[in-house]
Amino acid sequence: MSKEIRLQVITKLISENEIKTQEELSQMLSNNGLHVTQATISRDIRALKLIKVPSKDGCLKYSFEMENSFIILEKLEHKVKDALVSLEVINYFVMMKTLPGHAHSFGALLDSLELEGKAGTICGNDTCLIICRSHQAALSIKQQIENYQR
Repeated sequence: MSKEIRLQVITKLISENEIKTQEELSQMLSNNGLHVTQATISRDIRALKLIKVPSKDGCLKYSFEMENSFIILEKLEHKVKDALVSLEVINYFVMMKTLPGHAHSFGALLDSLELEGKAGTICGNDTCLIICRSHQAALSIKQQIENYQR
């Protein structure tokens, strides 16, 4: 069986099941008539860019990066509603004022997202400075964050 077909089967299995280990994936592939080695499964996991994310029962399961981005966006939305005090664009920067102790978690969430025009963040106790590549990018990122306040 070709690698492309095997990757399609793995994609389908990951999408439809909570697969937590390579052994579980190997067993499911075997049940589907695909007998592969652990090394092949490891290569396929890297090729599909699978990551581990929390499952419903608190354990870790395989998932696609896109799902992880959704989880991060969901966390950011809650954080914005709970701890954001103000947003201000200053040239190429977006300055976020937060409740004390929350700036670093905002920075970590923002750093894990690939926001267009974002170069990085610098955070203190109650301030997170988003460094942007242009003034237009700063305005766009500010607008994206404001959208989570609604």
